[in-house]
Amino acid sequence: MSVQIVKGDPIFQALELWHESIRTNIIEEADRLHNEINKSIKELSDPDSEVYYQLLKSRYLILKRDMSAAHATLKQIHDIHRIGNDLIGFYYHFYNGILSTNLGEYDRAESSFIDAYHLLDYVSDDTIRADFFYKASILYYHIRQPLTALHYANDALNIFSEVKGYEVITADCENIKGLSCTSLKQYTKAEEHFLSALDMANKQEHKNLTLLIRYNLGYLYAEQNISDLAIRYLQEVYEQEEPYYKTIFLLAREYFKLNDFEKAEIFVQKGIQYTNEEYKHHFNIVRAFHNSLVDQELENIVMEGIQYFETHELFGFIEDYCGELAQYFHNKEDHQRASHYFYKAYLAKKNLQKKEALK
Repeated sequence: MSVQIVKGDPIFQALELWHESIRTNIIEEADRLHNEINKSIKELSDPDSEVYYQLLKSRYLILKRDMSAAHATLKQIHDIHRIGNDLIGFYYHFYNGILSTNLGEYDRAESSFIDAYHLLDYVSDDTIRADFFYKASILYYHIRQPLTALHYANDALNIFSEVKGYEVITADCENIKGLSCTSLKQYTKAEEHFLSALDMANKQEHKNLTLLIRYNLGYLYAEQNISDLAIRYLQEVYEQEEPYYKTIFLLAREYFKLNDFEKAEIFVQKGIQYTNEEYKHHFNIVRAFHNSLVDQELENIVMEGIQYFETHELFGFIEDYCGELAQYFHNKEDHQRASHYFYKAYLAKKNLQKKEALK
């Protein structure tokens, strides 16, 4: 993109302010600037500025959680503009990566982030580079590569912590570090990061991030099988947010652990109403392990989920569920099937380590 051509243009300056409000998640300011820019958008004469506007619009729509409109906007850009190895190409791949992460299409998201990473040299603004590191850390946490997530979160923090206006994003970077440490079973460090993030979010009076961090504290205690404390945090979040399948799933799982099958089933039924394709498998599997199914029926449900996870290279979940299935058959002295699933869990762990090593 030929920034020099449009740098003095008032509309371009408004686009830059809009971009910053989107990056910092200030929705009210992003809405206001979007309305202002729309009044003058016909005055855009430079083709690159028009594409830049459309790219920012896609990111804005993601912020507003209108994923279908964001996807349509990015598709339109692809159809009418040659995506090359330049700044426009960086934004296009980066925003596709963010969108795919939000949709749970993690293999596509990773491919887009890798394409954007190769174009980072075209980015001169450190806060935009930090924004890329921040969003990459979110993706790599989701695909169970916590060391890579920690690496990117630290890269983002090194920049954001020195820039005023990014306090909320800085808090979320601490939050991601907490999640990554949870995955690494470094529970004391995870709690430290979460509490630090919660303090920052409270100071900024950011309700949504505060709820997210409290959810993650619930997740942290759930991972340690401290179910009563986990439920306390998760129930508080559940009562204050719109129905969210991940909160509902954890509540179902923890009630199953406490053998409160009635409450667990209520949350399973509710969660399936709101969930995406991936979490339908999680709900079905957690219910199957606690519903005294015959062996073949349990195995079929778990394997249906594992096939989905294999397609999307979600090796961490394959390791988890194959390990659970192996333990189940070991306890029933079905050593042949136990050995089969222990080996599948081992292969999944190897695949996960291989992907981590390639970063």
